[in-house]
Amino acid sequence: MTTVARQSARGALIALIGVSLAGTADVAEFLVTRSTMLTDAPGRAAGSVVGLVAWAALLGVATLRYARGERRGARPATIGLAGLVAVGSVGLTAIHLRAGVGGVRPIVSGVLGVLALVLALGPTQPSPRGGGE
Repeated sequence: MTTVARQSARGALIALIGVSLAGTADVAEFLVTRSTMLTDAPGRAAGSVVGLVAWAALLGVATLRYARGERRGARPATIGLAGLVAVGSVGLTAIHLRAGVGGVRPIVSGVLGVLALVLALGPTQPSPRGGGE
């Protein structure tokens, strides 16, 4: 049973790493292709930069959990970052849908954010010292 639980937890972390990578790449590509936004709409650009930092932090925490196993504080950090990403992404989706702009991209962002939170709430790996978190 422990092996099945460990495989399930590792699978969820691998999926979270993939989702986080997709979210990070999406926001980074958005910023790179709209570099004039940094001077033309600095408030909007700041929100995108915060989103990029949140996605990248989630990617880093999930990757560390996968590589090093469960450590004290790693799961709450993952859930907190995933919650932040989910709220931001769903908010972005709602704003774009209400304004009737953005096409599919904001919807994909919202789906990625919610998926990140669902995966972050998934099972945990056994800690390297043998106890749970």
